[in-house]
Amino acid sequence: MKRSAYLFAVVAWASLVAAPSSMADPTVGTAVYVQLRQSFVAVDDADQCVGTAALGPIRRGSSVLLSDGATMAEAVAVGQFFRSRLSDGVCEALYITSAPVMPTFNVQFAGPGGELSPTFGPTPAEPVTYQPGIEQVVRVDIDVPPPSP
Repeated sequence: MKRSAYLFAVVAWASLVAAPSSMADPTVGTAVYVQLRQSFVAVDDADQCVGTAALGPIRRGSSVLLSDGATMAEAVAVGQFFRSRLSDGVCEALYITSAPVMPTFNVQFAGPGGELSPTFGPTPAEPVTYQPGIEQVVRVDIDVPPPSP
């Protein structure tokens, strides 16, 4: 019994030492919920709304890039547009990804043609307990469009 426990401990330790850094940080289902209070346009399709001007990348076919909110490091997760809708005059967009659990993220959007939005953040991540498969949410509330870079 001791021998099998020792062997298990050695194998477990070796897997941690040999694991690449991307494997050392487990990822969880992450939703990025965006509210556009201005700078959007209503569209006549299933999406109902899209971003305009500097927020044009917020639309079907776009991606969300999440990076560490404490630094301006490279992206730690890339998510895909899920849907958008108009609700009480506010455009709501939802992106889904898998990201490491972090207290804050910087958020940037990339349109289908590669155009990038300004970076928003640091934005706090909140735990989710009511949605199967999603363990954290990042809420981005855009009241007015930021100035062009």
